[in-house]
Amino acid sequence: MFEAFVWRGAIGTMMLLIATAGIPVLAQPTLGQPALGGELSLLLATARNQHPDIAVAALERDMAAARGSAADSLADPTFRVEFNDNTRSSGPLPNQLGYRKYMLEQSFPLGGKRDLRRSIADADTADAQARQDQVANELAARIKALQAQRYLAQAGLRVLNEQRGLLDRTVEAADRGYAQGRIGQEGALNSRLARNRLEIEIARLQGDIRQLDARLNGLLGRDTSAMLQPPFGLAPMPRPERLQFESLMAEALDRNPQFRQLVARGTGADARRRLADADWVPDVSLGVGTIEQDFGVRAYEAYVTLNIPLRGGLRDAKKNEAIAEQSAVRVRRQAIELELAATLREMLAGLDAQQRIENLSSGSILSQARAALTAQLRAYEQGSGGFADLVQAQSRLREVELDGIRAQAEQRRLLAEIERLVGGDL
Repeated sequence: MFEAFVWRGAIGTMMLLIATAGIPVLAQPTLGQPALGGELSLLLATARNQHPDIAVAALERDMAAARGSAADSLADPTFRVEFNDNTRSSGPLPNQLGYRKYMLEQSFPLGGKRDLRRSIADADTADAQARQDQVANELAARIKALQAQRYLAQAGLRVLNEQRGLLDRTVEAADRGYAQGRIGQEGALNSRLARNRLEIEIARLQGDIRQLDARLNGLLGRDTSAMLQPPFGLAPMPRPERLQFESLMAEALDRNPQFRQLVARGTGADARRRLADADWVPDVSLGVGTIEQDFGVRAYEAYVTLNIPLRGGLRDAKKNEAIAEQSAVRVRRQAIELELAATLREMLAGLDAQQRIENLSSGSILSQARAALTAQLRAYEQGSGGFADLVQAQSRLREVELDGIRAQAEQRRLLAEIERLVGGDL
């Protein structure tokens, strides 16, 4: 299942410091060579090619396809030799052979059994393909979420480094004020403590970034210590018309791997039920042969044999099993469809709310908070403002930025969940 974002520790605090206004690109790929870690599409392609779970699912699909390729084949023919009218005068072995029969026999299933077996095999192959797609779908959702976390962590680190310069100015201003007697020792100490707390947050966030990179390398099937480029940006949001409930629901019923698995299993169960009914139709075996005597062909013969389907208990058991499987698939489909509809509506409602929050947080209120911080910093440097007022201005700006970036992050989480439910990118 898709892993939801878990904002913990420094990641939960510092990643949310990014301004909702456009954030500059953090890194550029190496010239002439795609940089792994920067582009989400390249990460997804690498995971599809290298992750062991996808490789196992692909092999299971190949196994099902190999079984299905011969599902409607005829059974091997049988060859039989008979020795009749043999005579003996003494001893256990005959001293003269009578005539010999050489017969070739081939069995042919009737009642459409071969077509039904092919249908069952095709359904099993479709089920295996859907399982492979499900593994890829879940893995893609996890990578999308993790890549968004990596981007926010890297951007948060950049913001903290920028704030380090601001606090350096604050410390210098506090030292000058203390030397001039304009502020007390406590004010100078508080500014240094604030800068020290920032250094701690930077160190903690750098460690969290390494953990995120190791986790992403694991999802890519790579050495967990392998280097990764910083992400180039957040995934773009789809157009509003792509986020309508009716169209998403119809798309999910068609593309979602779980639904495709249920469709395949229902098709296979129906074919097995019909095969159990067809087993009451006898199979026919055709045989031809020659009769030889004294090293010459004396006659030819042909025959037809039919099996007699008398064991009704076995056929009824297979039929009842198939009927029960059909009912289970039908009920399971209804349950998943109801759950999917509820989850989609929940995700869309949350997405709409987060988009409105982002718009509110990225408007004039953000500019006003930044202007207020600039004014308080200038006043503090000039000795006309207090340290508490400066900290309060920083806190207000941080709250506004926090609301906006939380909305951005939550939108990507909700989008990744919607894409997982739908079964593909939007």
